[in-house]
Amino acid sequence: MAIKQVKINVNDLTIGMYVSQLDRPWAHTSFPLQGFQVRTTEDIHTLGNYCDYVYIDTTKGESPLSTQNVPSPKTPGDSAVRRPPMPGRRDAGKGVIEPSPLVIRKGVYSITVSLRAEMRHARIVIKQLQDQLTAVAKQLARGRLGDYDQLKHSAEGMVDSVLRCPDAFTWLIRLRQHDQHTHGHSLRSALWAVQFARFVGMERREISTLCVGTLLKDIGKIRVPAAILRKRNRSPGEELEYRKFVAHGVDMLRDTRTIEPRVISVVRYHCERMDGSGFPEGLGGSKIPLLARIAGIATVFDAISNPFEAEQPVAPSKAVSLLYDMRGIEFQEDLVVQFIQSIGLYPAGTLVELTTGDIGIVVEQHPESRLTPQIAVLDLGGGDLNKNFILIDLKEQEAARRLLVENGRDNANEAERVAIARDLEPTGYDIDVSAISGLFMQAEQERRSSFMASLRERFGKAH
Repeated sequence: MAIKQVKINVNDLTIGMYVSQLDRPWAHTSFPLQGFQVRTTEDIHTLGNYCDYVYIDTTKGESPLSTQNVPSPKTPGDSAVRRPPMPGRRDAGKGVIEPSPLVIRKGVYSITVSLRAEMRHARIVIKQLQDQLTAVAKQLARGRLGDYDQLKHSAEGMVDSVLRCPDAFTWLIRLRQHDQHTHGHSLRSALWAVQFARFVGMERREISTLCVGTLLKDIGKIRVPAAILRKRNRSPGEELEYRKFVAHGVDMLRDTRTIEPRVISVVRYHCERMDGSGFPEGLGGSKIPLLARIAGIATVFDAISNPFEAEQPVAPSKAVSLLYDMRGIEFQEDLVVQFIQSIGLYPAGTLVELTTGDIGIVVEQHPESRLTPQIAVLDLGGGDLNKNFILIDLKEQEAARRLLVENGRDNANEAERVAIARDLEPTGYDIDVSAISGLFMQAEQERRSSFMASLRERFGKAH
């Protein structure tokens, strides 16, 4: 599949077009997404501040011809378009004061361990966290808590792992999407929150508090009837009953008298929203603590994109787009922008289609170049998707193209660039991510064994 790009003047853009490339580097603009759908005239106005022309991808959005009969878009002043309030302003409708912009300290943490080395450690931490969350839930249901210190210790282990190499935890969490484990959503939400905190350079102590609070955010659901928890379309009365899980969780954690107030604060406020539309207190703006705002964004992102949290899960890029639409409304705008940048469009474990037509899975991202990750390209022999793959690095274009051609993918020479064309819905293909993980981990182990054998042989010859 080829990306069909059309060069177009910014003034000729219309709503529905998909901007895939600019006339300057994305890093020189305020856009958090490298490629996005034009949704409002404000997007066009912003582009006009930076660019004279752009490229649109007609396979992902409207083409110039298809928009000839489209009605004129709403102007920013039209009541149908809701513009986000400016930072520091008071929303006259609700009396909500916008919080101060996030303080960002880039480059505080760097990757210090390889993906494969960190995965071995992260696997142990995830198992410990699952066991301890189960134990904590049972203990709180009985009115006592004995394993909180152990939970905190494992949460510290999770934070350490993400600070060393964030893709390792991301990959393992993806593997467990097929495990309908009770605490999967809380673990994944905590991962997204910690990755964000790492990205913006928050202090280590703050990251730990955020991690524990996000892990415990849904603990009150054990007091909500199972039938209501499982129900997709709740009646108004059932929705009110469901929302009590926040208050239940706060009460349970307070009763222990051992859990820090700032951890409980994350649990208490993570469902509040910037525009006052959240619950349980309908707070907005700066009244919502920062860590709770972050936990809320992480929770919503995971709920949209995960097969066991969403009725119709979407690909990561679509989840990112939906979250981006919430900026300045449900969530603080700069937090959303930085959150999207922290996870990237294609987190580890994402199923993707390449411009060559091949299907692959993102194995590891390059922090400085998130659109060119390492990919496990599947089904090179036309057989079982879960048994055959090669590992290519999109950052190394010629090497990636050569590997594909050597493995029978002659169409790799036809693509202008070997790149990700789109990500795919997580439930649309018969892919066993766990099996793929085992294969590339085994391949890495064999590569290392071969390397060590060659060293031993060379050493032996030298003596």
